[in-house]
Amino acid sequence: MEDFYEKTQNQPASDTALDVISPHFLEEFLHALTRKDKKKLADLVRPLEPADLAVVLEGLSKANLALFFSLINSHFNFDVLLEFSDHVRQQAVQLIGIKDLSKRLAELDSDDAFFLIDELTPEQQTEILAAIPAAARASFEKIQSYPEDSAARLMQQELVAIPSFWKVGDVLSYIQKSTVLPDVFYEVYVVNPKYKVLGAVTISKLLKYGHNVALKTIMKKEVKTIPATMDQEEVAYFFRHYHLVSAPVEDESGRIIGVIMSDDVVDVIEEEAERDIFQLAGVGETDFTAPFLVTSTKRIGWLIVSLVNALLAAFVIESYHATIENRAALAALMTIVAAMGSASGTQVVAITVRAFATRVFRNMSPWKALWKETLIGLANSIFFSVILALIVLVWLGDVKIALILPAALIFNMCWASAGGVLLPVLISRLGLDPAVSAGPLLGATTDVFGFAAFLALASLVL
Repeated sequence: MEDFYEKTQNQPASDTALDVISPHFLEEFLHALTRKDKKKLADLVRPLEPADLAVVLEGLSKANLALFFSLINSHFNFDVLLEFSDHVRQQAVQLIGIKDLSKRLAELDSDDAFFLIDELTPEQQTEILAAIPAAARASFEKIQSYPEDSAARLMQQELVAIPSFWKVGDVLSYIQKSTVLPDVFYEVYVVNPKYKVLGAVTISKLLKYGHNVALKTIMKKEVKTIPATMDQEEVAYFFRHYHLVSAPVEDESGRIIGVIMSDDVVDVIEEEAERDIFQLAGVGETDFTAPFLVTSTKRIGWLIVSLVNALLAAFVIESYHATIENRAALAALMTIVAAMGSASGTQVVAITVRAFATRVFRNMSPWKALWKETLIGLANSIFFSVILALIVLVWLGDVKIALILPAALIFNMCWASAGGVLLPVLISRLGLDPAVSAGPLLGATTDVFGFAAFLALASLVL
């Protein structure tokens, strides 16, 4: 059976995500699944957290995943769909069916329900919107009207908004009796009749005061609100900068329409970090679970960039073939220049992209960073040039090459350090993502410039 169990049965329990997902558990799970034992399956999955169940289900073959949903469709935590990778989630939705999916959406918070609907195909969205209540459909369509990756698409619409004339006892009574409150919340928001936020009171503060204390006397008046159109990266920075646990979201008129929780922001931070890392490598986060052709097609684009880079480098080398033929040692040494430039540039690109993500350039001029990194590149290149010059003298006994190699190295490492700042800044000002484009562009130029500088100097001096 080509399942997760086959891959982990020989590993100790500590090697799996959690002790509950041990090889023994997986053996029991697959045994119950194979025997189509609904009761046993329900008993096994019921205690699992959604994230743990997702680990188990993503390891199943497509046939066994279908068998699982046919046996236990209504006996698992529906939040597990949020934990799946994109392709497995799409498979699960098809197996559950839009009809059952629409019935169980009410189990999710509004932000999670929106996320799940938003991940469906246009045809599936049309079908599920026709099946859910009109109020839920209107809510989804309103949120969908906001830009992708905006604050409105992160927020949950369930919140506690109360008038300013209430007292602590009124709020506590409302919380105890209401059936429409969010499952988890940390603050109640004090609003005026137009639903504009006047202040906020934490739940811990509510519990500290007597029932007759007026809210307006204990509320925090300086509330950090988030515009509905704010980009999710800005939201993450906002939460991190002000150390927020939750924050209200307001529309264009300043009216509170939802609240963003810290767990949603953690997801954004992780998503953005993963996206940058994967884009630098030219792969996707779902490459392991995506179909063969999808993964292959996505990677071809980045491999074409590498091919163009290699062809340019080959063209430069071919242009100086006569020089290389006269001094065979040049063929070995020129790779050092390109490699050191690439390594130096990678370091600078990494910290520059990080500076954009953490908004460092709001308080610091990028040109100051450019100057600093260029000087660092110069200092480091001089240090390694001395080492390489001594190695060449001892190894080859050639004074000319001992001068050419350091000169080319200094040029290429200085460019790599300067380009590591300059390219991300220019790409960002063009409205593009520096995390995606800066690395490949700098890598291409350091290879080509490194070979060209070294071989050009060699052709002139030797």
